[in-house]
Amino acid sequence: MSDRQGVPEDVTGAQGNTQRETTPLRRDNAYIRQDRQVAAPTPDHATRPVITHSPTPQQPHQGPQQSYPGTSRQPAPPPPPPQARRQGVTPVGWALRGLVLVLIAVVSGLIWSAIKPDDEAAAPPPPKLRYDFTLVRKEEAFQGCKNVSDDDIQKFFGKQECDHLTRALYTTTLPDGRRVLTSVITVLMPTPQVATQLNALTTKDGTGNIRDLVEDERDGTKGMPSLNDAAYASARQDRLVVIGDSAFYGKSSKKDPALSDVTNEALKLGWPQDQAPK
Repeated sequence: MSDRQGVPEDVTGAQGNTQRETTPLRRDNAYIRQDRQVAAPTPDHATRPVITHSPTPQQPHQGPQQSYPGTSRQPAPPPPPPQARRQGVTPVGWALRGLVLVLIAVVSGLIWSAIKPDDEAAAPPPPKLRYDFTLVRKEEAFQGCKNVSDDDIQKFFGKQECDHLTRALYTTTLPDGRRVLTSVITVLMPTPQVATQLNALTTKDGTGNIRDLVEDERDGTKGMPSLNDAAYASARQDRLVVIGDSAFYGKSSKKDPALSDVTNEALKLGWPQDQAPK
């Protein structure tokens, strides 16, 4: 028996289990993952810290979010309307557009001048006349030139008819008071060459002529003086042949320089007479 009561002696000879003072252990939580699901504490673990699950894991700081072309699924913005684009034209741009329009107009005018008909190119501006001619009567010969011609001139038109014919009568008064009747006949031929042939034929004696309105006794010509070639004249103006003759009212129309001057001045009425509205 041992001297110590109540304390059994270890059969191995070791000292009995006595109360030892030790330093409490401290848990290091640095290696615990924060996204781990931790069960709710039980009464047996009430003293343990409760780790709750974060609804969204924390991500390391990545700086401002950037977008890159071609990765966005958002629809591309629509193009600006036409009105917005027009507002971007500068004053210099408008000036250039205006200059282009002016150049187009100039070029168009030059092209038209080059291709416009010969009639317009040959037609002179309104003539300045030394006498005041008053139109008495004008007639279009729709039946053609052959039917109002005589002799060789009629035969000429049988081979080459005219394109257009007008016959007219004018009156004028000389400074000395003498009154004059003048006939003006216009014959438009297909070409200047044919017009030259016709003019040469009309200036020859005995070849006939294109009858004037008095000779044809047209309405309103009764009592007018006869035009008997006392002051005959003709001229070619490009494709147009103009034939004139004059006579005095109430007196003999013998060769008179003043009368011939009236006829030659009246030939300037050729183009305006041919192109006058029908």
